[in-house]
Amino acid sequence: MDRPAQRLYRRLQLTLLAFFLLAVLFLVVYVAAPSIYTNTLLLMPSLTGRYPAAATLLLIGIGGFLAIVMVGVLRRWRWVFWLVLVAFAGMILDLPATILQLAGILPSLFPVWYSLCRMGTSLIAVGIFVWMLQIYRHHGVWAMGRPAKAKTRYQP
Repeated sequence: MDRPAQRLYRRLQLTLLAFFLLAVLFLVVYVAAPSIYTNTLLLMPSLTGRYPAAATLLLIGIGGFLAIVMVGVLRRWRWVFWLVLVAFAGMILDLPATILQLAGILPSLFPVWYSLCRMGTSLIAVGIFVWMLQIYRHHGVWAMGRPAKAKTRYQP
């Protein structure tokens, strides 16, 4: 890997790690406002406990998945590149949905501050998607270089 591609990969790696740490911070919102997740999951809050077990287990699972993805970013796993690329491309759908929720056209399940944070996160993810797509087109997966094309002989 040449120097510019290596710097490009390092920037992409740091950007993705920072994004996934931001996602982990969104999971920590559960401690401050568990009603966001209980309303989304349609769980009835229990009278004895503030944190339903189902929501807690789901968020622990999501946190574990994010940890695996962060390891994949560090180790340059190809499937993680494609998974992140497709997931970030899909986040473009969150932008109009959030706008429609804020306008009152769709029912809103979240407080306004949380919807705006989600929308900002989606904007960042779409920007990273475009950047990753450009990196792939010019330098290959994780900016490791494009695979050499096999030479074929012309046979009449």
